Amino acid sequence: MIVNKTPIWFMRQAGRYLPEYRAIRKKEKNFLDLCLSPELAAEISLQPIKRFDFDFIILFCDILVIPFALNQKVSFLPSHGPVLDPIESKLDLNYREFDVCLKKISNIFQTIRILTEKKNKKKLIGFCGGPFTVLNYMIEGGTSVSHKKIINFVRNKNKKAKEIMEILTDLSIEYLKKQIESGVDCVKIFESWAGLLNGDEYLNFIIKPNQKISQAIRSFSSRTKIIHFPRGSKDNYTNFINEVICDVISLDESYPEEILKIANKKNISIQGNLNPKDLLSGDDDRLKEKTLAILEKFKNNKHIFNLSHGILPKTPIENVMNTIKIVRNYEPTK
Repeated sequence: MIVNKTPIWFMRQAGRYLPEYRAIRKKEKNFLDLCLSPELAAEISLQPIKRFDFDFIILFCDILVIPFALNQKVSFLPSHGPVLDPIESKLDLNYREFDVCLKKISNIFQTIRILTEKKNKKKLIGFCGGPFTVLNYMIEGGTSVSHKKIINFVRNKNKKAKEIMEILTDLSIEYLKKQIESGVDCVKIFESWAGLLNGDEYLNFIIKPNQKISQAIRSFSSRTKIIHFPRGSKDNYTNFINEVICDVISLDESYPEEILKIANKKNISIQGNLNPKDLLSGDDDRLKEKTLAILEKFKNNKHIFNLSHGILPKTPIENVMNTIKIVRNYEPTK
């Protein structure tokens, strides 16, 4: 099936590359407080819509509100990123009453209600982190290069890892349900560190938790579209898409060609997958070439144009505008 109009939005489309975002960020020093300030978070969510008229609004928030809700200390340091007090087991968390956890981040649902009133005909995307990805930050204590702590935890403290994963999975389900009740049209599960695992570890820590989330959301709200992004999965994308309910599968640059056929057979939209570095680059010809190549690649699939990961902070606004123009003027070759 050839799609004549390709929708477009970008992961992290509301963020540091926009001067209007930076102006707000200067006033609000605590990033987590910003995520939990309904009026400001709603304003930031709408900034890229006002500037670029993207086809989707994505809630401005962060995946680490879940460990924060579980009483793990979470902070964000300038030019460094998230810092968490590392945990060793579920006993380090306040996990026994999910209502209490969700009350701690209830302002997020107010942000969604504000956006629901202002979105007009745009679709609003809510999200959470994939359970393994959130666990990664919780064990590593923040961003990691080697990921030695999380790999060691999964392999040598498997029971403890699975206990925390169960908590994260179940709380994520309740969190997404609240987002849906508040007004989101779609939910996205960002399993950003799926590529760290293979074999049984991939099955137990990536496929099964995401499968449980999707099944719960589909049972709760059949109208809500579900987007999955198991970044870095490579050949495991095939296993993922065959086992996990998806309305949309986000792809990075490395995936098996078979995915396109499976997606068509299952009526799943492909989302992606321009490299954020190409969007950052000052080479207009290369950006156009890469954008058109992606549009041609997915022209026989239902396709939402996006990046293979989040937009980079120093991305020129002109490059974003040019890419949107290319996508909206695109006519598939026969």
